[in-house]
Amino acid sequence: MKKLLIVTLALLAAAALLAACGKSESSSKAETASGTDTSNPADTTAASEDTSSEPEAPAEEGLKAPVADAPFDPASGITENMLTRSVHFEGDTSRLAAKLRNICDEGYSKGSTVVFLGDSITQGSGASGSKNQYTALIEEWFDENAKSSCVCINAGIGATDSYLGVHRADRDVLANDPDIVFIEFINDADNEFYKSTMDSLIRKCLSCESQPAVVLIEMSLKGGGNCQSAHSAAAEAYNVPVLSYHDAVAPEVEAGNFSFDDISGDGTHPNDIGHGWVADIAKSFLEKVKAGMDSAPAPEAFDPSTPSPTGDKFADATILDSASEGLTVSADETFAVGTTPSQFKNGWKTSEGGTITFEAEFRNLGLLYYKSTSGKYGSVSVDIDGEKKTLVNADFKGGWGSYPTNAECYSSDETKKHTVTITVRDGEKQKFEVLGLLVS
Repeated sequence: MKKLLIVTLALLAAAALLAACGKSESSSKAETASGTDTSNPADTTAASEDTSSEPEAPAEEGLKAPVADAPFDPASGITENMLTRSVHFEGDTSRLAAKLRNICDEGYSKGSTVVFLGDSITQGSGASGSKNQYTALIEEWFDENAKSSCVCINAGIGATDSYLGVHRADRDVLANDPDIVFIEFINDADNEFYKSTMDSLIRKCLSCESQPAVVLIEMSLKGGGNCQSAHSAAAEAYNVPVLSYHDAVAPEVEAGNFSFDDISGDGTHPNDIGHGWVADIAKSFLEKVKAGMDSAPAPEAFDPSTPSPTGDKFADATILDSASEGLTVSADETFAVGTTPSQFKNGWKTSEGGTITFEAEFRNLGLLYYKSTSGKYGSVSVDIDGEKKTLVNADFKGGWGSYPTNAECYSSDETKKHTVTITVRDGEKQKFEVLGLLVS
């Protein structure tokens, strides 16, 4: 039966030459309606939906390469067919080729920078140690191939999504004048909202003065959940390569060649084998581009008139905090500057409730805040220009851990100055931390 399936898939691949997979909705199901928490802790074990009983995603027609004809031990390594399927969309590799030429040129004195932007998978969760993280393994490839200075920066933050990613891109990515940017966010949902955040994020990176090459890495949850369709729609509009761990893995799991549990301890984060495969996918693609880099055409600078598939809603997205200019802040004496997460230290916190008010200019607004397991953090109301917009709850008692997260609060087509009032609601839980305002 399995042999018949393989033959059928191969014939369909030859006939259609379609790259499938990635059509299923991410099991993270991040809501994006105004006032809803858009953070997606699917990127942590306890916070993700229980996928242990979910059926595996069915093998799709038109695979670029067939699945193995018999079960195999994932520890034996990724297969060539999996690597073939992992190139979901090759795109325009001329930018990447140009950057690799510099990296491989011992006479290139400027030096190069590679940045990894993502969530806890990029941060390294699931790996048994830092050396086994996919980012570290890819960094090894650059160390082995670079003839000039090349620095790799890990900008992964656990439990975050591309909504926060596009707002922190200037600070965490573009400020480093990157030459290559890898982007990975399994915490997004496969919907229009995250298509728009990824659209603006890719566009923001391509527009950077250093003209970096951008490569997307698409992961998979147990059961096949992913956000690949939304991300790919944005990437393909700019001819940006999309590498897919999902496309490599999901068909083999469906065929029964190994279990997702063999490559992930919690249904979300890859284990050492999975991290190794992510790195293998990226390194295989880098090797292919490197092999043809000397004959690759010169890359074109990004044309700002290039149409945005979603309207570039978050074009000028940024984070406003106590270190930002142009932000007027007034607060009760209960609020003080300084917050808990190491990545967002310039916010405001209170242990006794109270109100804090901001005046800022924006079209769109999100609240970046700290969600805590302590049982002492409460809820706030967010009012804009005197109108109640949303409630945000920072209590995560009994959860997997405390973490920075975000909620979309307001969206408009008009940029103007607004007054934002955040008030801790009455009750026993009076602690709250405003890490910043996400504005665009």
